[in-house]
Amino acid sequence: MSSDRETRLNSLGMKLGRRLEEDFQKEGSGLREMFIRDFELEILLTESFASRQDPTETVYHRALSDMLHRILKDLELIAKND
Repeated sequence: MSSDRETRLNSLGMKLGRRLEEDFQKEGSGLREMFIRDFELEILLTESFASRQDPTETVYHRALSDMLHRILKDLELIAKND
Protein backbone atom coordinates (compact mmCIF):
# COMPACT_ATOMS: atom_id res chain seq x y z
CA MET A 1 0.00 0.00 0.00
CA SER A 2 1.34 3.40 -0.80
CA SER A 3 2.30 5.39 2.25
CA ASP A 4 -0.18 8.14 1.29
CA ARG A 5 -3.13 5.71 1.18
CA GLU A 6 -2.03 4.06 4.40
CA THR A 7 -1.65 7.44 6.10
CA ARG A 8 -5.12 8.49 4.96
CA LEU A 9 -6.69 5.23 6.20
CA ASN A 10 -4.90 5.49 9.54
CA SER A 11 -6.01 9.10 9.83
CA LEU A 12 -9.63 8.02 9.41
CA GLY A 13 -9.27 5.57 12.27
CA MET A 14 -7.83 8.28 14.47
CA LYS A 15 -10.59 10.74 13.54
CA LEU A 16 -13.30 8.16 14.18
CA GLY A 17 -11.62 6.86 17.32
CA ARG A 18 -11.91 3.20 16.32
CA ARG A 19 -10.53 0.56 13.99
CA LEU A 20 -12.39 -0.84 10.99
CA GLU A 21 -12.75 -4.19 12.77
CA GLU A 22 -14.63 -2.42 15.55
CA ASP A 23 -16.99 -0.91 12.99
CA PHE A 24 -17.56 -4.36 11.52
CA GLN A 25 -18.46 -5.74 14.94
CA LYS A 26 -20.80 -2.86 15.66
CA GLU A 27 -22.53 -2.58 12.28
CA GLY A 28 -22.03 -6.09 10.93
CA SER A 29 -25.59 -7.15 10.11
CA GLY A 30 -26.48 -4.00 8.18
CA LEU A 31 -23.14 -3.91 6.44
CA ARG A 32 -23.41 -7.54 5.46
CA GLU A 33 -26.55 -6.90 3.42
CA MET A 34 -24.92 -3.94 1.68
CA PHE A 35 -21.79 -5.94 0.86
CA ILE A 36 -23.87 -8.86 -0.46
CA ARG A 37 -25.77 -6.47 -2.73
CA ASP A 38 -22.53 -4.90 -3.96
CA PHE A 39 -20.92 -8.32 -4.46
CA GLU A 40 -23.84 -9.49 -6.60
CA LEU A 41 -23.64 -6.32 -8.69
CA GLU A 42 -19.89 -6.66 -9.21
CA ILE A 43 -20.23 -10.30 -10.26
CA LEU A 44 -22.86 -9.32 -12.84
CA LEU A 45 -20.66 -6.52 -14.13
CA THR A 46 -17.66 -8.84 -14.34
CA GLU A 47 -19.65 -11.37 -16.36
CA SER A 48 -21.03 -8.65 -18.62
CA PHE A 49 -17.65 -7.13 -19.40
CA ALA A 50 -16.09 -10.56 -19.85
CA SER A 51 -18.74 -11.46 -22.45
CA ARG A 52 -17.92 -8.18 -24.26
CA GLN A 53 -14.24 -9.12 -24.09
CA ASP A 54 -13.31 -5.93 -22.26
CA PRO A 55 -10.29 -7.07 -20.25
CA THR A 56 -9.72 -3.88 -18.24
CA GLU A 57 -13.29 -3.60 -16.96
CA THR A 58 -13.44 -7.37 -16.41
CA VAL A 59 -10.35 -7.35 -14.19
CA TYR A 60 -11.50 -4.22 -12.36
CA HIS A 61 -14.91 -5.64 -11.45
CA ARG A 62 -13.46 -9.07 -10.71
CA ALA A 63 -11.03 -7.49 -8.25
CA LEU A 64 -13.88 -5.63 -6.55
CA SER A 65 -15.88 -8.87 -6.38
CA ASP A 66 -12.93 -10.63 -4.77
CA MET A 67 -12.42 -7.81 -2.27
CA LEU A 68 -16.12 -7.84 -1.31
CA HIS A 69 -16.03 -11.62 -0.93
CA ARG A 70 -13.09 -11.33 1.50
CA ILE A 71 -14.92 -8.66 3.49
CA LEU A 72 -18.00 -10.89 3.69
CA LYS A 73 -15.85 -13.77 4.93
CA ASP A 74 -14.41 -11.48 7.63
CA LEU A 75 -17.91 -10.42 8.67
CA GLU A 76 -18.98 -14.07 8.88
CA LEU A 77 -16.02 -14.85 11.13
CA ILE A 78 -16.82 -11.89 13.37
CA ALA A 79 -20.47 -12.96 13.64
CA LYS A 80 -19.42 -16.53 14.38
CA ASN A 81 -17.08 -15.41 17.18
CA ASP A 82 -19.69 -13.16 18.87
